[in-house]
Formats: sequence, structure tokens, C-alpha cells
Amino acid sequence: MQAMAVESSSFDAVLTVTQALQLVGLVPCLFVVIFLLTLSFRNREALIPACYFATLACGFALPLMALYPQLQENNWLMGALLFGESTLVAFSFLLVLQFMIGRVPSWPYWLVLAIPIIGGGSLTYAMLMRYADLCLQQTNCIDVASIKTLYNIFASALVFLLLLYYSSRAGEQAADSVQRRHKYWLMIALILLNLLALALDLAEISKHLKHEEALFAATMLRLTFIYLAITSLFRVFYPGMVGEVIQLSEPAPAPHNPELDKPHVDKIKALMEEQRAYREMRLNRAALAKLVGISEHYLSRIINRYFGKNFNELINGYRIEEAKLRLKNEPGRQITVIGFEVGFNSIASFNRVFKEVVGVSPTEWREKGELRN
Repeated sequence: MQAMAVESSSFDAVLTVTQALQLVGLVPCLFVVIFLLTLSFRNREALIPACYFATLACGFALPLMALYPQLQENNWLMGALLFGESTLVAFSFLLVLQFMIGRVPSWPYWLVLAIPIIGGGSLTYAMLMRYADLCLQQTNCIDVASIKTLYNIFASALVFLLLLYYSSRAGEQAADSVQRRHKYWLMIALILLNLLALALDLAEISKHLKHEEALFAATMLRLTFIYLAITSLFRVFYPGMVGEVIQLSEPAPAPHNPELDKPHVDKIKALMEEQRAYREMRLNRAALAKLVGISEHYLSRIINRYFGKNFNELINGYRIEEAKLRLKNEPGRQITVIGFEVGFNSIASFNRVFKEVVGVSPTEWREKGELRN
């Protein structure tokens, strides 16, 4: 490939076209990571996207280490980059899942990270020890890079099976109508990115592509994804998080003003506790903001600040509390009917959210109530 010379007062380095593109991709990744990590202190939903872009940054940074031999000899740095890159598929799964359910996945789903910890950890060790081959016998050796590619294929296939399994059992959609198209675009883009990366791995392992060609194609693929998806990413997190950093064009009350916020907080409580607006299946953030008479951004800020939750957690919390009472006090009422009446749009989402919040299924909760009586 054609190369470009980069002059420096202390050294002369040569960037191939692939490395130049990797440098172009590394910069926005680091910017997004820093930005999202800063916001994660106020909204934990920024954590998984930050981790995902950190893994992308590791993938861009690794080939650039060839320009700095002294850094390449640093096992701690190389180990962190290699291991970080191996978690890309796992964090893709968690990020898609977060967009699907509208909140950070519960802890059992984080066990998907065990896949790179087990497989990626051992391969990282082998590569750090400069093992070019792993030999079962003296005459039966396999290239470590090939094993790493096979591991990526296996991990990707397993994670996609988990994602398909979850999609088949979960009936709940992303809740915010304004953000939905951006979340769906990001989910589709993430899935396509991983599928195409899987195809490149298969092409490389089957010798249809050389390593350099596969690396160039993967770099172009990730770079395209970053620049196409970054706008949607900020739109997804803009109303609930970025609004406290960047001023909206529309006028909004000054932050942390209890006197101005209190009437809206009281209105939200009245809508939930007296009018039981949460029973409406199609209730979303835009609809609730209209009922309260404020912007969606202002609504999100109030919910985060005064209720300590995001929109989905607030609405589902009221739904689950009513469902608990009705399951206990209405033993003849079908569980499915109660789930729909409190506002859930499918029995699958009702059962899942109920168990996540309460710790047991609706059926088990009712049975325990009957035993207490």
C-alpha cells in the first residue's frame, strides 16, 4: 500500500494508509469516551456506550503501536489494548440490549463479559509472551493470530445467539418515540458492523483475504460506522444527559431552582398517583411532557433530579407497585389481564420487568401473598 511520511523533530515514522485511517478513527473514539465518561457520573446509561467506544479505540490503537517499538515492548499497555479489543463483541451485545429495553441491563446480562475474560485473556497472554505458535505437539502448531481470529468468530456467534434469544422472549420496545428511530438505527448499525466484521474474519481465516487486506477493510468498516452513527449516538443521549452541558435553543428554567421545578414535580406525581397516567400503554416521554406542559428535555431533567430515575424506571415503578397490590388483593384476576391493565404492552415485558424489580415472577409473588394470608 502507498505510504505517507510523517516528519517529527525526534523521530521519523511512516504511516501506511491503514494506519492513517486508524489514527483518524482513534481521535473521535477518544473524544466520545471522555465525553460519555464525564456524563456517566450523572447518568449511568452513558457507561456502556463509553466502554464500547473504548474497545473501538483499543482496536484502532493496536496497529499504531508498530510505530513505537518502545511502547510495543510494554506488556501492560499491550495487554490492556489486546484485552480491550477482545471485549468489543460483548459490549456490542450490552449496548444493543440497552437500546432495546431503554435502560442499563441487569447484572446477569453482564456475564457475557466472561467470554472475553476466559478466551481473550488466554490469547492476550500468549501474544504478550511473543508466542508465534501454540503447539500441541512439536509437529502440530497453530498460528496464534489464527486462533485469535477463530476466537473472534466463536465469540461473535455466541453473542449473536444470546441476542436472538433475548429478542425472541422480550416484547418491549424502546420507549422514547422521539429517540426510537435513532436507537433502532444504532442497533441495526451495531449488528451490521459485527456481522461484517465476522465475515472479514471468516474471509481471513479461509485465506480469501490477506491479513493486511482484512485489517484495512475492518478499519474502513469501523471508521464508517463511527462517523455515520456518532450523530445518532448524541441524539439518543442528548435530551437526558447532554442538556445539562449544552444549552438548548428553547428557553428553559435555570437548573437547580426548586421554586420553578416544584409545580412540575407535583404535576408529575398527580398524573402518576391520582390519574394513573402510567396505565396508558402508549405513554412515552413526549406524551408525558405534553401533559405536564414542559419540554422533553426539562421533563427528563426533573425525573432524573427529583425522582432519581430515568423515564422508563419511573413509569415501570408505578406499574409494578399497582400490579403487586392487585396480585395480592385480586386473587381471581388473571395475571395477564393485570399486566395489561397497569400499562404493559406484552406479558413478556410484564414478567421480565416485574422479576427485575421485585426479584420474583408475578406468579411467585401472588403465591407468597396467599401463604402470608
